[in-house]
Amino acid sequence: MQRKKVVFIVKYFYPIKRPSGISSFVYELAKEIAKDVDLFVISYKKEKDNKKEYRHNDYTIFKVEKPFPLTASKLANKINPDVVIIFSGIFEPFKTMLYFGLISCLLKTKKKIFCQATNYNKEILPKLYKIYLKYFSDIIALNEYIFKQYQNLGIKAVLITPGVNFSALDQLSLRKIVKNREVRIGFFGHFYHLKGPDRLLEVFLKINPKNAELIFAGGDGPLKTKISEKAKKDSRISIIGWQETIIPYIASCDIVVLPYRNSYSVLGVSQAALEAMALYVPVIGTKTPSLEFLIKDGYNGYIVGNDGELKEKLQYLIEHPKKRAELAENARQTIINRFDINRIAKDYLSLIYEYR
Repeated sequence: MQRKKVVFIVKYFYPIKRPSGISSFVYELAKEIAKDVDLFVISYKKEKDNKKEYRHNDYTIFKVEKPFPLTASKLANKINPDVVIIFSGIFEPFKTMLYFGLISCLLKTKKKIFCQATNYNKEILPKLYKIYLKYFSDIIALNEYIFKQYQNLGIKAVLITPGVNFSALDQLSLRKIVKNREVRIGFFGHFYHLKGPDRLLEVFLKINPKNAELIFAGGDGPLKTKISEKAKKDSRISIIGWQETIIPYIASCDIVVLPYRNSYSVLGVSQAALEAMALYVPVIGTKTPSLEFLIKDGYNGYIVGNDGELKEKLQYLIEHPKKRAELAENARQTIINRFDINRIAKDYLSLIYEYR
């Protein structure tokens, strides 16, 4: 069978200093997909020192200038691929239509696949969105919530979740990070209101555990200053600066807490949660689309509805190491069974080669 020529269009991609769940997932997917296709990734040239072209993991990465919709589609047409897959991180439907609608109109490739990588900020998608989606041969939904949104709109979609390479994560986690207390609680994400790091901080201070510490690791955001000020006054609280890989820090945790207020800008299934669970770390998350379809309450983690429930579950896990161990084993097995990147890549290949 002749290898297909495939282009990924994703605005932010390796090498970048501020990776997101989207870029991390697409990076792992690209590595797997490239084993079976001739792959080219087109992304935005953000850093001044970026080259315009990289050869990496047996595929080619191109960096293009502004305006991205025009330069990306122009380069894709020059490559002349069999298939183009667009990954959108824009969570507002109308902006998505304008931005990626322009790209889809300019692309000459007949087989175009659209993947909304984050959750939408609308519960009900506008009817006009159906016209935009008809430009694509296939539509990928990253979780059950998005899948049902497409169904309600009368659009046929295929459900393919994000995934992680748990073997690679195991290797990265071999670098041991020393804990300062018996139990380490971690938050991994940018310091934005929707991610809820302030909720975790307040709950931790209310519990006031003597045997636990709290680490925050992520990029910038408006809440970083507030949390930094608290960290200076409390030796149990620390902020981890930029790291080439955050995986050893995730692996050093006994509990990861992701108290999202919503998941509009979060990968369809939270990358931080996937990575933590793959590394035997149970996650406490809120009832949001990026977490509620991954975490089975009481089996591989906890789903909470408010700060009171968060305090209750976090305190319980701090005080019950056997329950942490039980959740950890089930969390790891969940990732192996349902979110292995090798299986996810096969689902993408079935669309590319039209096995379905």
